[in-house]
Amino acid sequence: MKKIVFALAALAVSAQLFAQGTVNSILRRFEDPAKGKVVFIEKGTRTLGISGTYHSFDAAGLANGDGYSILSMLNIGSGNFRTWAVAPTFSYFLADDFSLGVRLEYTGYQLNTDLKLDLRDVLGGIFDDGTEEGQEAITDLNVPISSRHMHHHKGGVALTARKYLSFFGSKLFAVFGEGRLYGSYGVTSSYPLKEGTNKIRNTNTLDIGLKFAVGGALKLRDGSSFAISIPLLGMTWDHTIQNKTWINGNNNNARLNSFRIARNIDFIGLQFSYFRCIAPKKRK
Repeated sequence: MKKIVFALAALAVSAQLFAQGTVNSILRRFEDPAKGKVVFIEKGTRTLGISGTYHSFDAAGLANGDGYSILSMLNIGSGNFRTWAVAPTFSYFLADDFSLGVRLEYTGYQLNTDLKLDLRDVLGGIFDDGTEEGQEAITDLNVPISSRHMHHHKGGVALTARKYLSFFGSKLFAVFGEGRLYGSYGVTSSYPLKEGTNKIRNTNTLDIGLKFAVGGALKLRDGSSFAISIPLLGMTWDHTIQNKTWINGNNNNARLNSFRIARNIDFIGLQFSYFRCIAPKKRK
């Protein structure tokens, strides 16, 4: 038994030393042979900043009003999608190039869709016999799916940890990795754009999770910096309450709990940020 315990302990120590050696090897690759390790932001520095992003997508029918086509079947007759996010941040550098901080977040989106299942290009030739009935059958192959408006608002707070690495000895440019432990609450509303349809849907969601991101920062002469970050991976637990209301007064409530691990390698999530460095006080 003692031999097994000793072997497991030796294996654990070996794995730790191997991992530490691998990490140190990766970190040393960013050092300049002549300068060695260069500090990008020194211990004791405080930063105040803000990050944000905005995206807009539009699709509309021009010649025949069918809109953007996917696989010659799904058309967006008239659609637009807007997303936005803003996040003020504060951080403090506990060590050279390592900071802990607080991040307040507000995100939202607005979506209008007029979706159709258009099978005219795929099946139209079967019914095109030159008769009036055939033309009506072809017209019926363009089937409306959904015409809705959605808007979403979400606020939250995150605790952040960020590690910078000077890019090959540069004092002006560095890469970084960041982890965020966050919680947020969001409200989404959806209702039909066309009159006569009857379902209004409201969804409230509580999120708790952990996100990881990488990025790069460019330091300016006045001590401020610009940064770009790309989300990579997220682990999230969601608690969702959904309420559906019909025009006849009936309600349908539902709850959903879910846990997911998702890759977020998507340039839609690309964020630009600006932060101001407040240098540490010099000891007398």
